[in-house]
Amino acid sequence: MSAAIARLAPAEGQPKITTNPAPAQRRKPRRALINLARASVLVGGVGLAIVIPLGWGHWVAGMTDQTTDNAYVRADTTPISTQVNGRIKRLAVADFQTVKAGDPLFEIDDAEYVARVSQAEAGVAAAEAALRNLESRIELQRLTITQAESGIAAILADRDRASQERGRQEALTRDGWTTAQRLELAVADTKRFDARLREKEAEVAVQRQQLEVLSTQEQQARAEQEGRRAALDLARIELGNTRIVAPVAGAVSASAAREGQYVRTGTQLISVVPLQQVHVIANYKETQLSRVRPGQLVSLKIDTFPGLELKGRVERLSPASGAEFSLLPADNATGNFTKVAQRIAVRIALDPAPELQGLLRPGMSVVTTIHTDRQATDAAAH
Repeated sequence: MSAAIARLAPAEGQPKITTNPAPAQRRKPRRALINLARASVLVGGVGLAIVIPLGWGHWVAGMTDQTTDNAYVRADTTPISTQVNGRIKRLAVADFQTVKAGDPLFEIDDAEYVARVSQAEAGVAAAEAALRNLESRIELQRLTITQAESGIAAILADRDRASQERGRQEALTRDGWTTAQRLELAVADTKRFDARLREKEAEVAVQRQQLEVLSTQEQQARAEQEGRRAALDLARIELGNTRIVAPVAGAVSASAAREGQYVRTGTQLISVVPLQQVHVIANYKETQLSRVRPGQLVSLKIDTFPGLELKGRVERLSPASGAEFSLLPADNATGNFTKVAQRIAVRIALDPAPELQGLLRPGMSVVTTIHTDRQATDAAAH
């Protein structure tokens, strides 16, 4: 060991030779490379910070296929509410049961409403009887007027005869062939018949006025009859509303109705979801809708059914962004402002998919891709 060390050690008086470079010399190229990389990153970051805001929106808007995962299956769900007050006496469906249009859902005790229908029917019968009575009185009044007019004709004949007799008596009196008593009798007859004629004419006028009164009463009776019939129709409608049926075919939600429960008008008890008429609502950013139009082809992937792609078409776009329909819309005219891309809802109609018939449920997540360069009709033709 000592001999080896002696051989490696330099001779006394000779300079020592160093083979490794100084640490400062080794660090200079590495530092230069690091500085260059830092400068490149800084320049690139500044460039992206300038270019992306200016050109990103144009680049996204110009894309042929626009995709979003902010999309969900939807259906025109019908909430079912009561239209009358009462106690539920029977439940006809279970939770999530499939129903057809017109199937009963539940029934409300109808005893009170059956009584109201009977009461309304009695009111209609009374109104009809009153109307028939007035019609009979009007007919009788017309006959009375006819009789009075016939009496006037008879009085007119008597008055004409009395007037002729008076004329003859006046002529005979001038010639001395009759007495003054007979002339006075003829004059009295004429005056008497004139008075009776005026009396009969006044009686006819009274009878005609009575006919007008009866006609007005008839109109009132007919209006009363229509009102009673309307009340009967309303009572029958209320009776029918005690039986709640499904307005459309579909599946019912969890029911909030219980037998014996008292419900009031407007109480929402159940909903019917038309599973055969589902659609998709996709919320696209406003920057993605530059080229989107109704009728364009849409590809859809539903998270529940991976690997399966459906087809559809753009039906229509929402008239405003979601923020416009919120309870408290944003007011950008005051305070600090940060621009955020708004989302516009797009309604997408699904093409028939027999393999998923009745399996799609509102609320399922969907990934949609709108092909702005293809129409749904064109795609179907190919």
